[in-house]
Amino acid sequence: MRSEIVSQEKNITRIKVEIESKDFQSRVEKTLEEMRSKANIKGFRKGHVPRKVLQMHLGMKTIMAEALEKMVPGVIENIVKEYELDLISEPSLEVGALVEGEPVVMNFVFETRPEVILPELETLEVTRKNVEVTADMVEEAITSLINNAAERGPVEDRRSREGDILEVDYGVVVLAEGDESEPVVQPRQRAMVELEKGSLPEELFNSLVDRTPGESVEVDVRTPLEDDSGERTLRYSIDLISVAEKKLPEMNGTFFEKVVGEADLDEDGFREKVQEKLRENLLAESLKLAEKEALSNLVDNSRVEVPESLVERQKEKILEDMAERVRKETGKTLDEFITERGLDRDRLESGAASDAETTVRRSLVMEALADREMIQVENADVDREIEEMARSFKVDSGRMKDFFLKNSDGLADLVHRIRMKKTVSRLMEKVTVRVENLEGPLDEPSEGETEKEGS
Repeated sequence: MRSEIVSQEKNITRIKVEIESKDFQSRVEKTLEEMRSKANIKGFRKGHVPRKVLQMHLGMKTIMAEALEKMVPGVIENIVKEYELDLISEPSLEVGALVEGEPVVMNFVFETRPEVILPELETLEVTRKNVEVTADMVEEAITSLINNAAERGPVEDRRSREGDILEVDYGVVVLAEGDESEPVVQPRQRAMVELEKGSLPEELFNSLVDRTPGESVEVDVRTPLEDDSGERTLRYSIDLISVAEKKLPEMNGTFFEKVVGEADLDEDGFREKVQEKLRENLLAESLKLAEKEALSNLVDNSRVEVPESLVERQKEKILEDMAERVRKETGKTLDEFITERGLDRDRLESGAASDAETTVRRSLVMEALADREMIQVENADVDREIEEMARSFKVDSGRMKDFFLKNSDGLADLVHRIRMKKTVSRLMEKVTVRVENLEGPLDEPSEGETEKEGS
């Protein structure tokens, strides 16, 4: 086998391969014997068809094509090793004419992983916000916990008011506007609605206050299109089925045990537990935001020419996932959903392409960093991840491990996720992290002191 690089442009490498006639003929003879052993032609015992009869029955072109097909995987493997190609997709292949006694010429087009030029990680700087948990934050968290633990009680002696929970049966009509010929009627649904200002459009909130079960209302709501290109009117027809009010739990041992798992606490002890949990959550959120910033800085400071083919494939995947979500949630095709919601297909695809480019660029950079840092995934890493997943899903870890052992694709995805997590950890070990002391939520502007972490 002889091979030569015909051209290299960006991440596309074209390689010409020539198989000598004697080597190909040897493969043809072997293939012919394999086909003969399986041939079942009327008038002959299975596996005992004469060679010439089989050649006449199938034709030499068919036999040669079968022989070539069996050779191709080995040829690709040899080329990849010889030229040290890092493929990102299956190569395409064009084959010259198959003529007995002559060499076989194959022209391969390989897509390889593009070169990524990474920055020195120590030059990257990120901020980790250190948030002080305030008394107001603790009280807000406790109020939320109390509301979440509230039970519902039916309301029979008054009309609906803010804070109630309404059971409704409703339908929506998307009114026709502009060039649209007719309104779109959506199927009726039943839902539980919490009557809170700010959580509902003002028109809906006002129409549902001061009502009793059995009443029906109709209200128009102006709402922005999902692509923010304008607004349209939704006409709701609502039947009120029932009204319930929240019955808040008392601050006692039963409530404390339900929330923090400890019944023998007083209110001060409970507040301390809530404060401790808030601190843990804020620290985890702070670290997550710092990791996100570090990854963003890494990508922004890396140089890579993103292959259009990868972006196009990722874009198609995004659109396929979107179509599947729409089908599950609405029973409609993506095109039907786009028409019904008045969305701009070109704008939707443009957004998908932009997201795809971002995803592919980040993936290429992360893979390059993992390679440079020689990040490996050990069996112990996989076992730990499976244990964590089992605890999260509340299933037996042995059963989950068996699932991955029987699912090679799932196991490969799991190993990849672990490798990327370890790569992010390595990134955070090497970047310069500055701690910013804050008092209040993480999204508040900083007025605190900034210091180098570890100082």
